[in-house]
Amino acid sequence: MGLVESVRGRIDPACLASGMRKEGCAVSLKDAPKERLVVDFDKPGAPVRRDGRKCDYLFIADGKQGGAGWVAPLELKRGALRTSEVVAQLRAGAETADGLVPGGLRPAFRPTAAFGSIRKLERDALREPRNRIAFRGQLEPVRLMKCGDRLIMALRP
Repeated sequence: MGLVESVRGRIDPACLASGMRKEGCAVSLKDAPKERLVVDFDKPGAPVRRDGRKCDYLFIADGKQGGAGWVAPLELKRGALRTSEVVAQLRAGAETADGLVPGGLRPAFRPTAAFGSIRKLERDALREPRNRIAFRGQLEPVRLMKCGDRLIMALRP
């Protein structure tokens, strides 16, 4: 059983989405893996944290030829991106993903923020080690992309 199928059984189908778009910012799924789940944390039945902190989406996809696949929490910001807010939301998404992905699986982890604009100060802050996002022993920097870009670019090593 692949990553997608093992997670599909753990979530309410009502919170699945076919695309990613929030408040004027969209992420293209062109060329993204076909075997995927897009969990919309704003939909009913979404596995959100009790404290209300959440990112916009969780992208889960199977890898090629039985590869480990990908787990990518995403935050979409049409306007200016704020580091402290995005990091907190992506950390909440990583925590949720940890509870959904079966323990023996080690997918590639790609915390991602799509933005309309970003100040140099915020971009630099996101590169600092203290703002990395943890998932199963992996500490990953936040990957940045502009609204409208293809998610596949953020999934690459």
